[in-house]
Amino acid sequence: MVRNLCLTLLLAGAGLTGCKENTISEGVLPYFEPATNDADGGTWRTVLLSSAATITVSAPTAITSDAYQTELTSVKNGLLTSTPAQNTAVNYWGQGGVVRWNQIARQLVAKYNTAPIFNDATGQYLATDPNAPVASLPFATRLYALLGAAQYDALVVAWRAKYQYNRPSLNRQGLVTRVPVADVPSYPSEGAAIAETSAQILTYFFPNEAEYIRAKATEHKQSQLWGGINVASDVKAGETLAASVAAVALTRARTDRFSTATDSWTSLKARAPYDVTWQSLEIPARVPVVPLAGRVKTWFDSTTVARLAPAAPPATSSTAFQTALAEVRNTADSRTRDQWATADYWNDGQATYTIAGHWNLIAEQLLQEDRQNELRAARTYALLNRALHDVTTVGWQAKYTYFVPRPSQLDPQIKTSVLIPNSPAYVSDHASQSAAANTILTYLFPVETTWLKKQSDAAIISTLYAGTQYRFSIDAGTQLGTNVGTLATNWAKADGAK
Repeated sequence: MVRNLCLTLLLAGAGLTGCKENTISEGVLPYFEPATNDADGGTWRTVLLSSAATITVSAPTAITSDAYQTELTSVKNGLLTSTPAQNTAVNYWGQGGVVRWNQIARQLVAKYNTAPIFNDATGQYLATDPNAPVASLPFATRLYALLGAAQYDALVVAWRAKYQYNRPSLNRQGLVTRVPVADVPSYPSEGAAIAETSAQILTYFFPNEAEYIRAKATEHKQSQLWGGINVASDVKAGETLAASVAAVALTRARTDRFSTATDSWTSLKARAPYDVTWQSLEIPARVPVVPLAGRVKTWFDSTTVARLAPAAPPATSSTAFQTALAEVRNTADSRTRDQWATADYWNDGQATYTIAGHWNLIAEQLLQEDRQNELRAARTYALLNRALHDVTTVGWQAKYTYFVPRPSQLDPQIKTSVLIPNSPAYVSDHASQSAAANTILTYLFPVETTWLKKQSDAAIISTLYAGTQYRFSIDAGTQLGTNVGTLATNWAKADGAK
């Protein structure tokens, strides 16, 4: 109950601040000493790279060298003369670099998760600024997945170099760091690797935020020195390897077919197998965002993922469809206080992290309770978000194949409790995202199985309570999410992490 209350407050805060400024406030996160060091982490299976050995990390100078001793002295002196601002930065980033950058990504999604502006004078919606993109669900899941995968691969490379060169941590050299850190070799800096990778990925997605993102990355890297965690050459090595990984990640981003997701889609609608097809219920009506996102490259095997596509939904004239429509109407007419609250809590509409970001927030709390080090935290996010991306891709393909109308299009008497998403109904995004997330997080955090099932069940049914989804769309989304989640967990079982 306490956990649910905290998540409610945090999401509410994100929604309020998301469209105003580049800040993130999710309470004071706990400090913890990572539960594992994962000395074999450099052998784990990578996502973007063929292996960690693809990136060469130069050997460091010996700790007995004059150059190293000068760096070490600089860090020691810095610990004695640190400023309040520096201490604040150390405390902020010391609560987890992977977590903090995921928070920043979610906050930027919330800021840009807005509807296009309608110009009354011209009677048209304003064109989208490519430097200020609309952070729709497909956009958000693509961002979360690429960020997680790039962070993870950069850290696998870093871990390989750490145990290849074994430069002792500053703690093992007698310094006491200002925040708890994993007892791993210091070279290269995992903090710098996370900072550089994250900054390059986020700048690609949000060009208008480049100055802010770069400032956060600089602060993150400097905090490793201010906190007594790394010396300058550790930081430089982490930064350098991360730039190489980010280049691979951005090459994928430029060739994953997302750039064509806004191409003409009207011919698809003309071929939809329905007598009544989806219409925008926006006033005035507007075109859907990235309607061809179902063509974007998947993270898991594309042939296998394609086979998981849902079957055709019941025709609008069928008894099954009319029964489902009547259920939505009856639920809306008798909506209880608890149902209303559930629909509102899982709304995840405009100016929020999206449903995918909501599950990232849940993952954040779980990985902290599990005391995961930076490498394991990145693995958690990478696995979760690759699955959420692929679920979205398959779901979007179904949406713009069948063009199933939203319930209130067919029955205007249905009163929804949230804004109606500007996309076809089939399949349910909340159901597919939540079923996938539940499958993956239950695998990673089995002790939380009961609690996760409760969250997932609530998220899945929330759209029926809200009046925006049919039962058959929810069921198909749940099956899709479970199948993709299972595909992801099977990948994880063979990635080398114990």
